[in-house]
Amino acid sequence: MKKNKSISGIILLATVSCLLVSCDKEKPLNEAIIGKWNVQTEQQVFYLQNVKKFESTYFYEGDEIAYEFTGGGTIILYVDGESMGMLPYSINGNTITVGSGGSEMEWKNVSIDENVLTWTETGTDVIDEETYNVEIIFTAVSN
Repeated sequence: MKKNKSISGIILLATVSCLLVSCDKEKPLNEAIIGKWNVQTEQQVFYLQNVKKFESTYFYEGDEIAYEFTGGGTIILYVDGESMGMLPYSINGNTITVGSGGSEMEWKNVSIDENVLTWTETGTDVIDEETYNVEIIFTAVSN
């Protein structure tokens, strides 16, 4: 009986070791981002003096807005399925910088969970002579 327990323990240890070694590691962002992403939602949150005042969420359909990341560092913007132009992009950690030469956008907190891409943009907006800080959270799905 002791022999069977030892053999069972060895088999269990070997199985666990194989599972741990054969697990795919997550791809780094610069690899996982490659492909076309259709924007699904845009959530805008407005803050006045660091106090959340209001928010709104926009929902997009199909290929209304899409971004295609190429392996060569170019992003292609699509509106209603038609290519609207290309811009360079670069990745540093979980931040993507889109554009160049003063007209750059920073996509922060970029993450990919299975086929869902999420990122945040920040800025300001003046409404009724008040300057609001705006946080915009986007989600997109891959084709």
